[in-house]
Amino acid sequence: MKAVLDAFRKKIESLTFDELVEYTISGYEKYRELKLRDEENQRINTEVHIQYSKILEENRHLKEENSSLKELLRKEIEKNELKTRTTYGRSTEKLLSLINSAANKPEDFEDEKQTEEERAAEGRIISFPAVGNKGEHQGSEAGGKDGGNAGEQKKNRKASLKKSLENLPREVLYLLDIENLNTLYGEGNWRIAFWREHISVEKMPVSYYARYILTPVISSGLEHELHTIPYYNLLLPHTYASASMIADILYRKFVLSLPFHRQAIDYSMSGIDLSKQVILHWVNAIVPEFFERIRAYMTEYLIRSGYMQSDESYFQVNKDERGPGHKGFMWIHCTSEMLDIHPVIVFYYEATRGTEHLRQLFGEFIGYIICDAYISYQVLGKENPRITVAGCLMHCRRYLAEALFVNDISSMSDEEINTLSETKALLLIREIYIAENSLRDMSADERLKERQRTVKPRVDAFFEFIHSLIGPGMVLSERLNKAVQYAINQEEKLREFLNDGNIPCDNGHSERIIRAYSVGRANWLFADTLTGANVNAIMYSIVETAKANGAAVRLYLQYLLEKTAGAIDAGTADDRTFLESMMPWSSEYREYEEKLKRTALDSLKSLFVETVRPRTPIKRKQKATNDLAALNDTA
Repeated sequence: MKAVLDAFRKKIESLTFDELVEYTISGYEKYRELKLRDEENQRINTEVHIQYSKILEENRHLKEENSSLKELLRKEIEKNELKTRTTYGRSTEKLLSLINSAANKPEDFEDEKQTEEERAAEGRIISFPAVGNKGEHQGSEAGGKDGGNAGEQKKNRKASLKKSLENLPREVLYLLDIENLNTLYGEGNWRIAFWREHISVEKMPVSYYARYILTPVISSGLEHELHTIPYYNLLLPHTYASASMIADILYRKFVLSLPFHRQAIDYSMSGIDLSKQVILHWVNAIVPEFFERIRAYMTEYLIRSGYMQSDESYFQVNKDERGPGHKGFMWIHCTSEMLDIHPVIVFYYEATRGTEHLRQLFGEFIGYIICDAYISYQVLGKENPRITVAGCLMHCRRYLAEALFVNDISSMSDEEINTLSETKALLLIREIYIAENSLRDMSADERLKERQRTVKPRVDAFFEFIHSLIGPGMVLSERLNKAVQYAINQEEKLREFLNDGNIPCDNGHSERIIRAYSVGRANWLFADTLTGANVNAIMYSIVETAKANGAAVRLYLQYLLEKTAGAIDAGTADDRTFLESMMPWSSEYREYEEKLKRTALDSLKSLFVETVRPRTPIKRKQKATNDLAALNDTA
């Protein structure tokens, strides 16, 4: 570098003044050119930096958006997966069914050509560790009856159906075609060894009739003054309504879930011109007047029981005061399934899902409410120290099952599935249910004692495992974290059933009851008015309580209509003695049901004349020989 500078110095010193000026000017021009280029490069670099910063910012936003969209997509996939399982999967919540459903993903559509054997071969059987000493077959895991052998159950159902037909009227037909038998076997070459019996159930085509009630018009005195004996319809004056007809309409709607407009079509096809508008008028006028006091008495009975299970579901009302198509809620409250009393189930429609309904209805309630984790029940329990809220183990298990479903179990081995936290938690809950289900037939005191001995250790083991999942360094999926937090937050309430033998471990009983309402709602979708919503609540209370007590619902509705109409006319409809006789377990109703059934059977039996059993035909020649032999024997 120094040598270069020395050479440059010698060159400068050798130049003349003019040459030096010219050389300086040339150097300055090159300097200016380089400076301009440098300024341009700096401008370009600044622009590039700005563009680069924008690209970095856009890239950051795109990454965040991509991450957010991936998370939304994952949630939607999980949501659709759970929805598909709910729609097309198994209805049972037993552990083996849950795991099998997770391992064998349900399809929205199924090839109708596929055989049962092919479908069965597609399923995957996963081996799990044995549970307890008796295994899962000791009892139903979901809180129902023991599953037993499917073939044996089918056989028993068939035998039960045959036995039930013994009480029906009989029409006996002998199918004997003598000419055909002579052609097949030769005349006089066959005889009847015995008769083989075949049974079918028949439905009479006409089940309606018109009743004409005639009242005399009296002519009295010399002036022949005419006097009419008064008559009025106790159900609904100036109408064709009868107790049996209204009972039939209500039975079809609230038991068979047949909407009123479909009933009108069916009545029309039977030759009865009964429109939907007339049916609605009858029902909306009669149900509140006749059945509201009965539901109120059932509610009082429920409050006195001290153990109540509750749930709620949405219900749309078209002409609601808050606007068209507003969704209200149908609340269900029933006696605990563990109580050894007559079961009672009541429905109430409310415009909201708020706590006010519970405050008004159960302000004087003292005891236990078994429910899910919905906040209104928790608020009621905090406001009223006389009420203790017990949790639902079924909901806890449901959250864990959802967490299991989002795993790709189909690609896992049995060992990997068994190591999942979701599987371990579900297996622990299965042990609780197996132990609990073996105590269903015990008294409350015996059940409580056995729960402390066999169920409590399993509950302790479950919550010990749940708490181990929230330790330091534990990474859980969103669904599993939700399930774990639910179990931890509800632990005290989920353990409550261990303190009282009348408390079930879950709220599945009320969910099974509300299913009948949900099936009906799927058919008729909504109520047009608030009156219709209240009618629905009243009727489901009457119908579901009757079903729970083993009453013939149609006859029970007819009984209520007939007896209440007379009581209203006599002014005794609100007497407690009368209301007690209106319960489906009352001796008055049982006698009424038995009498009505017996009368109906006797009237039908008169339609069928008992026939004489045919005998083997005998040839004329053979008959003459037999007659001669008989005469000789007589002589």
